[in-house]
Amino acid sequence: MKQFDINLESLINSSPIVIFLCKSTENWPVELITENVWQFGYAVEDFIFGNIRYLDIVHPEDIERVKSEVARCSEKGCAELTQEYRIVTTSGDTRWIEVKVLIRRDEDGRVSHYQGTLCDVTQRKKAEESMQKALKKNNELKNVINSSPVFVFLCKPEEGWPVEFVSENISKLEYTPEDFTSGKINFEDLIHPDDRERIRAEVAKFSREGPQDCT
Repeated sequence: MKQFDINLESLINSSPIVIFLCKSTENWPVELITENVWQFGYAVEDFIFGNIRYLDIVHPEDIERVKSEVARCSEKGCAELTQEYRIVTTSGDTRWIEVKVLIRRDEDGRVSHYQGTLCDVTQRKKAEESMQKALKKNNELKNVINSSPVFVFLCKPEEGWPVEFVSENISKLEYTPEDFTSGKINFEDLIHPDDRERIRAEVAKFSREGPQDCT
């Protein structure tokens, strides 16, 4: 079997996961950090020579939370924790990162270092934020519809027009959405028997020819 030499350092530095080791003193001076920190615009030397400490790159609005969470975990005797917070790149951009921190202690049990890994999760956070905005917009639209006199239906083009969705304000007609979605009531059941054939014909024509200058 052919053997391969694995260059662990090269493997780490080509990955998106940054490894770091910080002292637990003020602003967390860095003793070790992998070269792939360049993805945020920083060089290893920036940290090792003390020009930049770890907390210096954390977004100002997140620093107190980051410190308090780590302190609380340390006081409880926890060995590790996972955090999400923002950092600022050298170009001034904001990135979201997921950080897994291992709390190291000296022989006397005092916290001496924070060892961890960090990974850029900005795209995931943006996707989550977009989803939250979409849900909020959907809820706002739902509230507008349900407070209006207009009922919204989604029906299958089958006999009786089975209902897949109906807005909650159908309760104004003394029905519940479940009356329709369960199949107990079809949309055509709402139409007066004398009008059903005409409505079927108009909908069939609409389906064939598209919208005309009338409703």
